[in-house]
Amino acid sequence: MPQGSKILIVEDEMLISMEIKQKLRAMGYDVVGQAITGESAIQKAGETKPDLILMDIRLKGEMDGIAAAKRIMELYDLPIIFLTAHSDKATLERAIAVSPSGYLLKPFKERELMTNIEMSLHKHRIKQKVREEVHPEALSELGKKIEAIPLPVVLLSGAGTIREINQVAATLAGFQRQELLGRPVYAFFGIQRAGDAGQNGTDLEMILPDQVSLKRKDGTMVPVTLTGGFVFHEGNQPPSYLILIESAESAATASSHIGPEMIRHLMAVTTALRLPAFVIDKSLMLAGYNPLFAELARKAGISQYMLNRPLYETPKFSFFGDMQDLQELFRSGDVERRIRKYTFGETVKFIEFTRIPLKKEGVPTHIATIMADVTAERHAVFETERIKKEYSDLYSALEKIRELSAEIRTPIQDLLLKISEGKPLESGYAREMTDLVSDLMSQFDTAWIRYAELKDQMSKGQ
Repeated sequence: MPQGSKILIVEDEMLISMEIKQKLRAMGYDVVGQAITGESAIQKAGETKPDLILMDIRLKGEMDGIAAAKRIMELYDLPIIFLTAHSDKATLERAIAVSPSGYLLKPFKERELMTNIEMSLHKHRIKQKVREEVHPEALSELGKKIEAIPLPVVLLSGAGTIREINQVAATLAGFQRQELLGRPVYAFFGIQRAGDAGQNGTDLEMILPDQVSLKRKDGTMVPVTLTGGFVFHEGNQPPSYLILIESAESAATASSHIGPEMIRHLMAVTTALRLPAFVIDKSLMLAGYNPLFAELARKAGISQYMLNRPLYETPKFSFFGDMQDLQELFRSGDVERRIRKYTFGETVKFIEFTRIPLKKEGVPTHIATIMADVTAERHAVFETERIKKEYSDLYSALEKIRELSAEIRTPIQDLLLKISEGKPLESGYAREMTDLVSDLMSQFDTAWIRYAELKDQMSKGQ
């Protein structure tokens, strides 16, 4: 039986998605998120770290479920079950090529769903266990950190051997990671351009970061672009070299950080106003941003390298925007203002996001987002509401005192009238009036205490 496994639902029909969610919860699963687009599915997969994903093949937007599943498997190695109402040969062949953990045709029964989920989870656990037993080096602390990076990464020793590599990088060249561990760097990287070493009369060959190719297992070469970093070790050990790999195609088509004239002006204006701002294009790449946003991204743990990639591949970008919301703005073309609350330890911040679609011939091509810290304004609103409530409570306390004062007046005046006219006071009547006045005076005292407390609170709050 299910033991609270975490599941992400990717389904663009919300009624169906909610129905699946209810069924999964009734079975004992934990639904950690719902997505309606492929890009959002990739973002939420990295953000929520589910144990399994239920993925509809037909999704809204340009990226369908098969493309999204392929990217999620490359980045996070998660089991995915396809859900579809389409069983045509072409769709089936595309789905099989991704090697999903399961394939369910709609409508499906609850028993079928649970069986597929449990079998997929079981197979995935076995695969991970076998991988760890056969290659125990994958359990090293360094190996875990490298494998957790959702980008193609190679760690080279000072001698130029592959000390670590994650499966994302190995897959680019058609290898399993253990096939490359300990091998020299030239077993994985090659030269892209033609020419022999020593063509300038020396034995040296200089290869720039955009002149490198991956040597695939089948012998073919794949152009890539490299970015370098370091891994520092304890003691006096020399650092290892961390190499991030990006396909040459994606590097060439990445959005410019300078952007068109409009974007440059917007970034300059927002910087002058001390407002973090960024602009994304329809492919969900950053087309421009100002230094204030760059600083916020750094504090959120988003590296400069990640800012050059599709934003849905950066789970931490959810701090600045959800992919589904951004895609909906591209469809609607409406300006949106939304305030989000963030808690940093004991500090609470309120950030207002203003999103403005930038259009060409009436069609949104970019979305500009301007961020403003409205914490002071929100606190002022809360303070105003607090003061209004305190005055309202104070007024209610005074009104209660006035009402009790009027009630006390009646029995006292009646008693005084009888005494002034010399009428005898029956013992029962006198006792009744005395009790009534005593009870009203007790209420009167309570009301005064409440009034004094409110006044004291208001004095302290000023």
